[in-house]
Amino acid sequence: MRYQRQESLRYTFKTPPPTEFTIIQIKDYPVQTSHGSGTILNLSPNGLLLFTKLKMPFNKHVRLLLQTAFFQQTTEWKAEVVWGKQAGAYYHYGLALLDDHHQEIINLLKQHKPQEPNS
Repeated sequence: MRYQRQESLRYTFKTPPPTEFTIIQIKDYPVQTSHGSGTILNLSPNGLLLFTKLKMPFNKHVRLLLQTAFFQQTTEWKAEVVWGKQAGAYYHYGLALLDDHHQEIINLLKQHKPQEPNS
């Protein structure tokens, strides 16, 4: 799955929502880890930007199960780590959603007027 960085519908949150996640797969091997936590800095129908203290091997086809509450609605998504970058003691990870969540995400964003749309 390619990361669509130029996607027109991508929103950056003024107050990033917290998320919990577990690593569910590395390469072709299922795994189950303890919960990690982070925040979602931006969101699009195809993916999101995760900010966390946890260092992950982003070049090994790592898949996550994320649980987040957006605008009082709980969501659960599977995603694959596409890229990672260290930011001080934290890490940014670009995640591609694995299932089709286009309409679900568009509906979530319509319920809440985004505060900082990207240009």
